[in-house]
Amino acid sequence: MSLTRINRTMVSSPQCYRGFTLVELLVVISIIALLISVLLPSLSKARKQTQAVKCLSRCHQLGVGMTLYLVEYDVYPPHQVFLERIDPETGKKKRVRWFNAMANLLNTNEKDTDRVQSCPSVPNWVVGRNNSYGYNYKYIGSYRGNMCTENPFYPFERFPVKNLRCPTKTIAFADTDGTGWLHDHNNDFEGDNWKDPLGIGNHGYVLDPTFIPVWSDQTWSGPPDDPEYESYAWHDWRTYLSERHLGRSAAVFCDGHGEMVDPRVAYWDNSMWNGLGVDPMRILSDSETHDADPTHTHHPLYDMDPHDTTRRAPSSTQNQQLPMRYPELGL
Repeated sequence: MSLTRINRTMVSSPQCYRGFTLVELLVVISIIALLISVLLPSLSKARKQTQAVKCLSRCHQLGVGMTLYLVEYDVYPPHQVFLERIDPETGKKKRVRWFNAMANLLNTNEKDTDRVQSCPSVPNWVVGRNNSYGYNYKYIGSYRGNMCTENPFYPFERFPVKNLRCPTKTIAFADTDGTGWLHDHNNDFEGDNWKDPLGIGNHGYVLDPTFIPVWSDQTWSGPPDDPEYESYAWHDWRTYLSERHLGRSAAVFCDGHGEMVDPRVAYWDNSMWNGLGVDPMRILSDSETHDADPTHTHHPLYDMDPHDTTRRAPSSTQNQQLPMRYPELGL
């Protein structure tokens, strides 16, 4: 064998590596961008659904607190009461609102109160007057003064309420946007515009129903020595359910169960607000026998919910400054 003979197996030829061309890179980048555009909405929707589930769980906790209050005091909680002692922050009588009562009953400290009683979708909203959850005060517990002697709850607007005919269909607490949505949200005592009626969340701790009771036109709010006329949540401005959970609002009902509610369904009539499970005036207006039978003067439950016939006060400044939230409903 020749010494000059080379064993080819002992010689390693250099490996050749081929990189991506510009066109191939652009194709890969385009595919990745397409996948991201497809997946991001799904991920965003999944995140919002998770927040909705958390919100519904927190509403359930409020339902537990309301049940504890009802068991202990044999009455649904008032939306607020005034104590005799003076609040050093306001210089007026100390105000105790429903969420203060819930915090005491649920044994939550200040940090836990914000976690339990505020919607996770708006974590910057502090529990207070401009709250993320509102209370169905007009039909469950309004401690406001009322001057209508025909009101069965006189001298209060609607207190005490000890029982409801249909608690399973009556909203107790739900997500709220307050009176407005054109301006940014401000927490209580935050800046100069924390009472801005156009601000989202303004006076959100109470929720107005579809139609307010007829005697609400003679209602006043505040301490007895400093009353303010207030037919709706904030003078003549009504508050609204929120649509922040994919077009729906998390709500807990008076029997303690929670569910997602479509505001357009809730605002069709008063059946989800008045504690009756039906709206007697709506039944009368839709009844074909009403005109045919003169003896059919009114629904047997009519006297339990005589309410206004407009969803938003015609003379309210809200009509001039804020477009309707649900124009198809006149609201």
